[in-house]
Amino acid sequence: MIDGYSDGTFKPDNQVTYGAALKLIMLAAGYDEQKPVNSNVFSGYLARAQADGLVSGSVNLNAPITRLAVSQIAAKAMGLSISNLSSVRPFTDTTDPYVQALNAAGIVEGYFSNGTSTFKPYNTLTRGQISAIVWRMEQASKPGKQQRTAEAVRCSLLYKSTAEN
Repeated sequence: MIDGYSDGTFKPDNQVTYGAALKLIMLAAGYDEQKPVNSNVFSGYLARAQADGLVSGSVNLNAPITRLAVSQIAAKAMGLSISNLSSVRPFTDTTDPYVQALNAAGIVEGYFSNGTSTFKPYNTLTRGQISAIVWRMEQASKPGKQQRTAEAVRCSLLYKSTAEN
């Protein structure tokens, strides 16, 4: 799903743009390819995302995307419920319910340092980081499975990890 550069490299530490992340997230969530509606190759994805309520407002498709924006788009695209989330917040630097739902589903992780777990919601993402998120999204929504709540996904991931040990 994620291609490398024409010189055969992947460059996992390069920042990913909003447009590229939007396309990857939507494809991982089961959306079809979207044709551009203007000169930007990702414009069709933005038009569809806005129509479906995944994104609102003005967006610069060529700018880097934040961890918060990726989490909000991905959770909405996957149809994760933000109801009945645990009252225990996984991160000290955000209370965003979409981040919490995606974390409960095992799709995004945070940073742990000195006994504190943070998400760093306004940091941008690299190609390597978006690749990991997209891979986890695909694993959580394999064909033939119904849409699940974040809690159901988290439980199934926990069961799988304990069953493999």
